[in-house]
Parts: sequence; C-alpha cells; structure tokens
Amino acid sequence: MLRYSALLKDTKAYRSLQSDLNAGRLNHCYMIMGEDALAVDGLIDLCSETILCKDGGCGKCVVCQKVEDKNHEDIFEPKNLKADGIREFVEKVYVKSVGEIKIMVIRALDNVDPKVQNFLLKSLEEPIDGVVFLLGVTRPSAVLDTIKSRSKKLSVAPFSKRQLTEFFDDNYIGKPKSLVEEAVDCCLGSLARCESLLNDEEYFGDMSEVIFVLKGLTSTKVNLKMQKRLDIKDGKLARYLDIMQLICGVLLKRKSGVAVDGFDRVNVLLDSFNIATLVNFNELIIEAKQKIESYCKDDNILDNLFIKMMEVKYLCR
Repeated sequence: MLRYSALLKDTKAYRSLQSDLNAGRLNHCYMIMGEDALAVDGLIDLCSETILCKDGGCGKCVVCQKVEDKNHEDIFEPKNLKADGIREFVEKVYVKSVGEIKIMVIRALDNVDPKVQNFLLKSLEEPIDGVVFLLGVTRPSAVLDTIKSRSKKLSVAPFSKRQLTEFFDDNYIGKPKSLVEEAVDCCLGSLARCESLLNDEEYFGDMSEVIFVLKGLTSTKVNLKMQKRLDIKDGKLARYLDIMQLICGVLLKRKSGVAVDGFDRVNVLLDSFNIATLVNFNELIIEAKQKIESYCKDDNILDNLFIKMMEVKYLCR
C-alpha cells in the first residue's frame, strides 16, 4: 500500500494535514474522502506515520514500519463495522495511550450503519487531548451530517495521467511497460482501478472487443453478428456490462465537454453516439445488470440489450 506514498505525499489532502501538524494545530478528526478507495486507505496510513513518527513520516523507522505492518500500539481500528465492533472501538478512545498521540481509524465509515455512526458523536463532540480520528470515506452521502460537521475534510482528487506515468517510470513494479501504460491510460486517475488493471491482463482485450462491438452497432443484421464476438461464458457478461458502462460514462463526459485524462481508446466511438443515446445506453446497462441478479439467462439478457440499444440509437439519431 505504502509504495504509493510518493504520490500521496503530493496531494493537497496530505499537505493540509502536514501543515496542521507543523503548526501545532492538529485537528481532533480528519475525514479523508475520495472515490479512490486505495488512495483513501493509503493516505490514512501515511497520515498515521506522519503524526506518530518523530521525523514526520520517514517511512524507514520502527514507528513507520509498525504502521505499515498494522501493529502499532497507539493505532486502533474496529474489529468489525457492526454495532458491537464500533461500540468496543469507541471505548478504546478512553484507554491511556503508550505514546503522546493515539489514532482512531475507521477505513470505511460509509459502510457503517447511520444508527451505529451515532456511537462516535460523543467522542467527536467532546475531543480528548492526544486522540486523533482518521475516517476514510468513499461515499460522503452515507455519512451523518453531524459527523461531517465535526471533521476536517481532506479530499483526494484523481491523479493525472502525467503523475501516474512519472511514478511508474520511477518505480518498477515487475509488470510489462505496455501493460503499465494501458493501466495508466484507463484508470481515470484511480489507484484502486490502476492496481486492478495491472493484475488483470485480459481486461484490455475484453475492452477492445466491447469497443469493436459498439462501433459495429449499425444494423440488426450486423448487430447479431457483433454480439456473438462476446464470450459470455463463466459469468463474463457482468464484466462486459461493467466495461460498457465505463465506456459510456467516459463518452458522455467528453460529449458534454468534460475533460477526461486518458482513455483515448474510446475516441473512435465519439461520432457514433450522441448524448441522448449514451444516457439511454447507461440505463439499459443498469437494467441488464439487474437482470443478472435476478438469475435471467445471460444469452437472453445480451440479446435484449443489443436489440434495445439499436432501438435507442435509431430513435435518438
């Protein structure tokens, strides 16, 4: 996780906490927010190192190593995110720390039931000297407003393609350069997505197939021939639908004038679909995903999806 520390140290979120620490005004609660779960999680560890390490997070000392190994005696995390786990976690707020500062970590606060989140309020309303909360959040809407209002927000923005390219140029990770370049181009600035792509070499071949099939949506006859290219055995339909939805999302942003860093491979589809078509495509894909969960036959789901896509493309032309 901490191999990304060079990238994370260059974020506005990290620099904000570091500034508070250097100024001697460390907040009692930081909410680290972002869609990238891996970046949020990594930043929690990096901030913990920075707070506890005498050298401000050197990454080499015993303290930093303990943080990385998840066994530092002054860092507490709940055993689970249910009521009993959070209740026991809160009780540890009042246990004397070994050092000067104790860090209370919840890596996915948005996965905690709102009623259970209430257990945290007293500790946040009445801060205790030497106790710092680090709360990871990827879905801010799932967190109580009362907790948000008592936290300093540190937002983690997507990384640029340039940042990721420079990082991987400096940090060889034992992957083919071509794979790294593809992962950087298609991760949309997310470390979590980038790492997933680096460990899934078949993904890019599947994406190429989906792009080819979408490009071929020109007639019912061609449509049927195209969809046969997609091998949906062994549950791969869900994977193809995820790729389709991602492609439609990127195209929709570009058609709407929103800048998207990378993902240039989908530009071949820009002239094929207008905004209305892409919005409807997204709804059809969501509907198809729901049918998978309802145990409908994959062949029937795919047939129905492509028929409706052709109808939408015709009606929205």
